Amino acid sequence: MPGYSAAIFCSLTLHGLLLAVVIIGWTPSKKEVQVRPRYIQATLLQVKPPKAPVTKKQATKKQVKPKAVDNKQKELAAKKRAAAKKLEESKRLTRLRKEKKQKQELAKKERLRQEREKAAEALRRQQEQAFAEALDDEEKYITAEQDEQLIGSYSAYIRDRIVNNWSRPPSARRGMEVVLSIQLVPTGRVIAVAVEKSSGNDAFDRSAEQAVYKVERFEKLQDLSQASPRVFEDTFRHFKLIFTPDDLRL
Repeated sequence: MPGYSAAIFCSLTLHGLLLAVVIIGWTPSKKEVQVRPRYIQATLLQVKPPKAPVTKKQATKKQVKPKAVDNKQKELAAKKRAAAKKLEESKRLTRLRKEKKQKQELAKKERLRQEREKAAEALRRQQEQAFAEALDDEEKYITAEQDEQLIGSYSAYIRDRIVNNWSRPPSARRGMEVVLSIQLVPTGRVIAVAVEKSSGNDAFDRSAEQAVYKVERFEKLQDLSQASPRVFEDTFRHFKLIFTPDDLRL
């Protein structure tokens, strides 16, 4: 037994040494060889100082509290709503101005249209009035011309009837003239004769007056009073006759 104990002890000692060598990292020695370089090339590098590490305290300061973030979001949302409302109001005002301008333009066009219609209507009425006046003037001219022809014709008839019934007095001389005022009724009958302006010779004046009375009635004037009462009333109801020895005219 004593022999086995010594062998075990030796074995344990040997294994312990081997374990120690492994742990210590023993390597066999090598011969050092010195190598001399031909030249040395070096580059200077600028080394930035390392950033200071952010401590836990500093990181805590930069953190934003949840309540502040929520308030900021609410403020941003409120600004967006205000901007949207302002934009909408601007659009509404622009639309109202556009509608107002369109209404004003339509009103202006309508006013111009009415003015043109009024001007056209006034021109039409003016033209109609001018045409009516021209037609009336023409009718008046024609009527006057016809009246003049009638008056001339019946005046010649009256003159002939008076001349045929006149007796020339011995005292009548060339150049004498008496103006007689004669009044008739629509049948052509003589109802009054008067000396309007004397010739200065009573015998001549009385001869002219008696010539009218001798006619008694101008029959054709009854036809005139029926065909054209206006001409009879205006010209022959009461008229003046210029009586001369050589000429007799109204």
